[in-house]
Amino acid sequence: QKRHPLMGDVRGMGLMIGVEFVKDAKKTKAKEESNQLVLEAFKRGLLLLPCGENAVRLCPSLSVTQDQCDVMLDIWEESLAAVEKQMNS
Repeated sequence: QKRHPLMGDVRGMGLMIGVEFVKDAKKTKAKEESNQLVLEAFKRGLLLLPCGENAVRLCPSLSVTQDQCDVMLDIWEESLAAVEKQMNS
């Protein structure tokens, strides 16, 4: 969240995590950006689930490995950076 201002609230329980995306400090919903993140991640091999108007759900299998989590986080970071770059251009 500190590196990516688009990330608003992060919430969840266990392995199911939801991340809400916002455009600014007023918490304006970042609907297009959250949808773009889903597409960018898919291009890189990560399947994310849209959730509500401006959120994305992470829901890995219960048998996920540490290596798989590391790959997921790398793809998440790359995808989010790509969306932010598109926003700023």
